[in-house]
Amino acid sequence: MDFVFNTNENAERVSGLVVTPHTIDGKVALTNMQIGRMEPPSHYKVYLRRNLRLYKAARWLYRVLAPFSFPNPVTVIREYYAFFKDLRSYRLLASAESINWTDLYPYVSDKTAGTPINLSYFYQDTWAAGKIFAAHPKLHLDIGSTALLVGILARFTRVCSFDIRPLMVKLDGLDPCSGSILALPFKDHSVESLSSLCVLEHIGLGRYGDSLEPRWTDLAAAEMQRVLGPNGDLYVSVPIELSSKVYFNAHRAFTLDGFLKKFPELTLVECRLTQNGREYSLEAIKDIDFSRHEVVALLHLRRPPE
Repeated sequence: MDFVFNTNENAERVSGLVVTPHTIDGKVALTNMQIGRMEPPSHYKVYLRRNLRLYKAARWLYRVLAPFSFPNPVTVIREYYAFFKDLRSYRLLASAESINWTDLYPYVSDKTAGTPINLSYFYQDTWAAGKIFAAHPKLHLDIGSTALLVGILARFTRVCSFDIRPLMVKLDGLDPCSGSILALPFKDHSVESLSSLCVLEHIGLGRYGDSLEPRWTDLAAAEMQRVLGPNGDLYVSVPIELSSKVYFNAHRAFTLDGFLKKFPELTLVECRLTQNGREYSLEAIKDIDFSRHEVVALLHLRRPPE
C-alpha cells in the first residue's frame, strides 16, 4: 500500500497535541472545554487514574456491571427536591402560567455544567461531514454511521444508507436500505464516495443482531474496497491500540498498520488520531497512553485513478 499523509508544517505542537491554525478559534476552543470537562473529576477518579492497576480493574468492573446499574437514590432525591423547589419558585412569579399537577413532566438530570457529548462520535462525524461537503459527490453511500450524520449529508447530496438496522425515516435525498456490508448491491469499482464510521470493529460479534463470525471484519473491508471506484473516497474510523484485541461483545481494537493492510488497493490520504477530544499526529502515537481512553483513527482512503 502507498502511504500518503496530509501534513501541516505550520501546526502548533503541544505535548503531542496537534493544533492546526484553521481550527484554533472553533474546534480547539471546544476541545479544551471538553478536555477540562468543566467539572473537576471526583477524588476517587483522580486516585484511580494515579494507580494504573486499580484503574484498569475499575474499568473492567464498570463494563461488566454497567447493565445492572441503578440510579443513586440520594442523587435522585436531591434532583427531585430541586425540581419541586423550582416549581414553587416559578408559580410565585407574577407572570407565571397556571400549571396543573397532571401536566408536570420532570426532567431532573439535565443541570450539568457542560453539554453531555460522545467526543469520538462528535469529532469523527464533523470530520467526515467536512470532507464529504468539500468533495460534493453526486451519490454518497454510507454503511452504519450515525443517523444524524447521514441525515445532514442528505440535505446537500443524495445518500444511500445501508444498515443492519435500517433507518425508519423519510427524508428527501436519503434512501434508507436494509442490506449487508458483506454483500453490497453495487458493481465493482462503481461507488464514488463511501463512509462507514465506527462500524467495522463491531461486525461478527453479535452486538447488533449479526451472526458470530471472526472473519467478517476482513470480508467487510474487502467488500468496501471492491465497490470503491477510481478516485473514489472511503472514510472510515475504528478504535486502535498497540496490539489487536477483542472486547467481546462491544467491539474490536486494531493496530493501525494491521487495519490499513485490509485495504491493499487503496492509498491513505489522511489519518487523524483522536483521544478524549485531543488530536495526535502519527509521529506522536508512541506518546499516547492507550490505557486511559479509547483512541480512534479517522482514515480517508482513496482508490488511485486507472
